[in-house]
Order: sequence, then structure tokens, then C-alpha cells
Amino acid sequence: ESSSSESSSSESSSSESSSDESRSGKRDPKKKQSPKKVRGRRGARGRRTQNNSGDGMSPKRTESVEYLAFMDIGGVTAEEVNAIPLTKVTDPTNIDNFGWGRNIADGKAREGTFYVNHGNAGVLGTEPTCAGDTQIGEPGFIQPWIQFNRTPMDFLYGIASLAIPTSAVNDLKLIWSEFNTGKIMGTTGEYVEGGAPRTAFKLKLYDENGELLENDLNTLVMKETGDEDPQRGDPRLFHFPNGQAGVMVERTGSIYKLYETKS
Repeated sequence: ESSSSESSSSESSSSESSSDESRSGKRDPKKKQSPKKVRGRRGARGRRTQNNSGDGMSPKRTESVEYLAFMDIGGVTAEEVNAIPLTKVTDPTNIDNFGWGRNIADGKAREGTFYVNHGNAGVLGTEPTCAGDTQIGEPGFIQPWIQFNRTPMDFLYGIASLAIPTSAVNDLKLIWSEFNTGKIMGTTGEYVEGGAPRTAFKLKLYDENGELLENDLNTLVMKETGDEDPQRGDPRLFHFPNGQAGVMVERTGSIYKLYETKS
């Protein structure tokens, strides 16, 4: 499969599909196909080296920091991307606390920067309920690089993947995808240890002709499957060898390249 996609700044991103097969929704099994292009923010699971100097909102850091970034599926209150310097991961003398589980010291459980109540297992979308906000920078806990929750309009299930691209981007530092809606989201805020969660943006996706994908990556699922109301496309972000972000839509197996563009 071949596809291309672009994201146009923190507020917008565009997605392009470059092959005749992707536009028609049909594939020639005898023809070798290459990844499609899609514009968007980079995202990846794994370590990246960043020169983080602070921005007035977070503790300043001027040295280069190698860190591990990973996603945490919340299910109800908060979906997260967390990060931690590798020097802390490899230190066996200290176990860092991201707020998971019910804390033995204060009896509270956390998702992102929220406290959550006791809940019943297997009750999707409503359990456990949110109990209020935590303190930003709460001592003893590592708070997320980014977090997002749900609204009555978005029908979000949960975070599906993340990427931290190093090419084909302008301002985006981190991007991530959502299971059900096919949305790509991102932030222009760098990871800074001890900083408050960065602002998250929904990105607009466009095809190679500049046409807006009204249903985000699910629009491409519609073209390939003929499904008029696709759900759960399961977009999985990854990195190409040159550091550019790509996405594989599990529902169809199609692969797209992501580019950030200016609106």
C-alpha cells in the first residue's frame, strides 16, 4: 500500500494518499505497493534525545536528556503519554511512581492529574469515576507529558499509539492516535522533567490533493472498505528509518507517511 499524509501545525494536520489504488479503494495484487503519505506529527514508543531548555512553564533544563516515552491507557478519566529520563529507569535504588494503583500512603488512585474513585471491573466508559484534580507537580508522583479525556462529542475509546518524529515536522514534538475515531493528536511542547502536562491539539488531516479528511483516518477506511460508518480503525503510529512518522491502519493494513504542513 502507498499513502501520504500531512499535518499543518499544532492545530491542523493533513493526510495525503499518493497512489491510484488508495484513491480508488482498489488494489492490484500483482503491483508492488509503497507506503502512502500522510501529514502529521511524529510519535513513537521508545527513547529520544532532546535538548530541553524550558519555556517559562516548567523547570529549566539545558542539557541533553535521553528519555523513555510510553502511553498509558486510562479507559475513563485520562489517556496519557508519560516520559522519564533513562538514568532514572536504570537506577535500581528508586522506584518511580506514575500514580498507578491505589497509593498505600494516602489511599488515593490517580489517572494523569486526576484522582479516581473505586470502580467495578469490566464496566467500560464509566468506571472508575473521577474524584477531582490533583496538584500540578504533586510531590512523589510523575505526571504525564500529555493527557486527554473524553467529551460527549468525540466518542474516544483510548490512546492507540504514539510517535516522536525527527523529520517531516516543523513544530510538533509528539503525536499520538486514538483507537476508535482515527484521530491524530499532537503537542508542540517538548518533554521537560517535572513539567506540567503540555497542551494537546486535535490535528486536521488532509489527502495529497489538499482535501480535508472529515472523519480523520476513518475516511481512508471508508474508501478502502466501502463501510459508510467505520469505527475502530486502530491507527498505529511508527517511525520510518529516517525518523519520519508513519501510521498503519490495522483495519485495512494500509500504511501512510505523515508530514506536518503549515496552514
